[in-house]
Amino acid sequence: MDLGNFSVSLAVKDIATSRAFYEKLGFQKIDGDEEQNWLILRAGDIVIGLFQGMFEKNLLTFNPGDVRAIEKTLKQNGVALIEEAKGDAGPAHITLVDPDDNPILIDQHDTKHEPSVPQPPGRMAWLDLTVPNAKEVSDFYAAVVGWEVEAVSLGDYDDYSVLYAGKASAGICHKKGGNSHLPSQWMPYFTVNDIDESIAGVTKHGGEVIAEPRGAAGSRYAVVQDPGGAVCTLHEGK
Repeated sequence: MDLGNFSVSLAVKDIATSRAFYEKLGFQKIDGDEEQNWLILRAGDIVIGLFQGMFEKNLLTFNPGDVRAIEKTLKQNGVALIEEAKGDAGPAHITLVDPDDNPILIDQHDTKHEPSVPQPPGRMAWLDLTVPNAKEVSDFYAAVVGWEVEAVSLGDYDDYSVLYAGKASAGICHKKGGNSHLPSQWMPYFTVNDIDESIAGVTKHGGEVIAEPRGAAGSRYAVVQDPGGAVCTLHEGK
């Protein structure tokens, strides 16, 4: 049972005061709207939520990819729920309490939701593997690592998305068409603000451009090799 990402949701009296306090501890806003009385803050790998007037107690919060599958398992295991998921698909949540009456929220988010605070450049936004035998390789990782893999039709063949907590986070692709020249290695995608500026930096600092920038304006990408021989993709945008 994959419960997804974990955070602590805090019931606060004054969200502005609480935000100021946690920012002194090194937390920064990554999502939410203070005027709507909710904020999500992060410090390193630690995530907390601040919620004013939305619930009485602090909550242990999990964000899975499929809350209904978790609900089914919990019921089979004899776990009583305070609130059950509504609808047959899409975002939903369930609530329950542990034996010491600590409330737990299991909340499946909308996979299309984007944080209200733009992420800074330099983060790894995606991971791709390009190989001649994508089906065999995707089956390998599904069996060995336990990944959930989903076929993506490209007409006469399928590539594959790797799902984590119900959201696509990596791809396993065939070495065909525009991917035919790519090396068979896991390739990270790093975000940059300006692809042209970053490409200029690649050659200036001893790297090599493997594939020139392509894609729509504001979301272009290019494949580059660093001075040590490692290959990555630079992606313009979020």
